Amino acid sequence: MKRTCLLAGILFACACAAFLPSAAYAQAVTSSGPITVSQARALPHNSWVVLSGNIVNALPGGRNYTFRDAAGETITVEIGLKIWRGLSSGPMDAVEIGGELRIIRGIAMIKVYVITGSGRQNARPGQAVTVNRPIAISEARNLPRDSWVVLAGNIVASLGGDKYSFRDLAGETIVVEIERKIWRGLYAGPSDVVEIGGEVEISKGQFSIEVEVIRMSGAR
Repeated sequence: MKRTCLLAGILFACACAAFLPSAAYAQAVTSSGPITVSQARALPHNSWVVLSGNIVNALPGGRNYTFRDAAGETITVEIGLKIWRGLSSGPMDAVEIGGELRIIRGIAMIKVYVITGSGRQNARPGQAVTVNRPIAISEARNLPRDSWVVLAGNIVASLGGDKYSFRDLAGETIVVEIERKIWRGLYAGPSDVVEIGGEVEISKGQFSIEVEVIRMSGAR
């Protein structure tokens, strides 16, 4: 079974995952590109959204900010310290954020996992970085822990629980962790080319990717 949700001309592909049970009512979705704040507010809890605009001010607490899109609508976003990955962004700097829509007591906000933009990059040795284009697993292995990476390839096998074997377009494989909610109703079999985005994890010398977003890729 496949479900397709059309929202203001933006297509969200939702279907039964090959490695997971069928999608449920009010299934979280993954936006295929940047959307507006008003479009994001209309989506289910835990949906993955991408927004373009400006971070106009910091709110009390040190992690929350006001984000304004090109239409002038604002929403609260949560950006943890490590998520900046060396980026400094002012109110006039255009940024793109990716993260999960959270609806708490009827109030919508976004928990950000990746941010890129025209601000100043303050790189330090060993600083986690953000890579927002597909790279090879061999390149990802050379990046610091907590770096954000995008990989294109195939999920070739389930290893039990949230662990899967992912093979990139060069044929190299790696273990990735994909929690149940991250699928967001996506169908992805071993022959489907997908893009995954997530954080580099290095534990006891073992390299893996903790996936935060997965979508179909146009790569072949």
